[in-house]
Amino acid sequence: MESRRNKSRKRRKIWPYLAATGLVGVAGLGVAYAKFVQNPVHALATPPVSSHNSRYRAYPFTHRVTFLLLGSSLETANHHDIKSKTARNRTDTMMLVSINPATKQVGVLSIPRDSRVVVPPVGKTKIAEASFFGGVHESVSVVEKTFHVPVDYYAYMNLFQFAKIINDMGGLSVNVPQNEVYQPGGPLGINLRKGIHHLNGQQVLEFVRFRNTSQGDIGRIQQQQQVLRDMATQLLKPTEIPHWPTLASDLLHALSYTNLSTGQLLSLGLFAKSISLSKVRFATIPGYATTHQDPYIPVRLSYWHWSRHLTPLLIQNVLLGQSLTAGQRHGVVFQVESGTNSLSPAKALASRLQQQGYTVLPVIWANHHTHHRILLINATGDRYLGQQIAGMLGPNQQQFTAYHTTPWDFKIVVGSDYSGSKGL
Repeated sequence: MESRRNKSRKRRKIWPYLAATGLVGVAGLGVAYAKFVQNPVHALATPPVSSHNSRYRAYPFTHRVTFLLLGSSLETANHHDIKSKTARNRTDTMMLVSINPATKQVGVLSIPRDSRVVVPPVGKTKIAEASFFGGVHESVSVVEKTFHVPVDYYAYMNLFQFAKIINDMGGLSVNVPQNEVYQPGGPLGINLRKGIHHLNGQQVLEFVRFRNTSQGDIGRIQQQQQVLRDMATQLLKPTEIPHWPTLASDLLHALSYTNLSTGQLLSLGLFAKSISLSKVRFATIPGYATTHQDPYIPVRLSYWHWSRHLTPLLIQNVLLGQSLTAGQRHGVVFQVESGTNSLSPAKALASRLQQQGYTVLPVIWANHHTHHRILLINATGDRYLGQQIAGMLGPNQQQFTAYHTTPWDFKIVVGSDYSGSKGL
């Protein structure tokens, strides 16, 4: 009797979310509901997915489900927007999202659009060009071959439809880190002011497009990740449930190409209800800017020279949600500097890092000896790994970047308030 009551309560708890998805037929709802009760991602972690993942032996993705999220670039012709869903287009946004159904771990790895990779039949060019020359399937193929990560599902979104999704959410509150202005009044103009603002769809679209930050396209990627977190936070509130049917319709209309069925999209939305957003790991493939001759047009273009050294660490730590191996730890390089009048605390910290298996460069003096708080500079592109290191140091200031032009991956400047490592 008690078991029957529990089941009844569960049905009452889940049913509002199913009822909210009016775009799905009754039969589809029944199938998706049954699969959700058995396993939140049963409709996604299918035998073909497991078989596909097992063929990629560089990393153990067999028990995970991985998505490639793509956003089209915003193109204009004769001062008019090209809004066709089927227009031949480049990819402006590219994110790998990996989910562990058992642990509910989620990792998000952003791939800079200017990353220099091999795109058949053109040669070495920007990864954004893959969709232009070979469509979404070519983008999937290039990502799999370049990073040795299986892509089980893909979704290509027309970003001109993105603004409608935000509007149907009632807008989105966003923390704009600086004044962001670009060709105000033009077809692709941007005009945002610093501060926390409740933005409409067009304004949020401008925010995720703005790249004139101190870190260029890497700064834009961080803003895109921020919007992804803000959207998830808002959508998972109970008060947002009435908006779900309209938003689901918007999403299906915005997706130009996807191999996800409507039922799978529903299962994915239901699974999201059980994820703790605070535990989602975010990272950006690190590297540095460079220029090369473009293989398609006779000009030199800027590219992102992505780090072959650090990217496997991000795949391990972020997408797989696993601790670094001993060999990977040894590959992480620290520079420890003393920001006080003594080298002793810095040397003690360096020794503890070495005991943990990290590589540590010789301890040196910082630029001045009046640091009151320990400073951690993370140049790996991996926010989660940076948080792990920061948690070992006690109170500290942090700086994060995916630009990697230094001989070290982390720099730690020891301040006067440093009292020893926690857990090192």
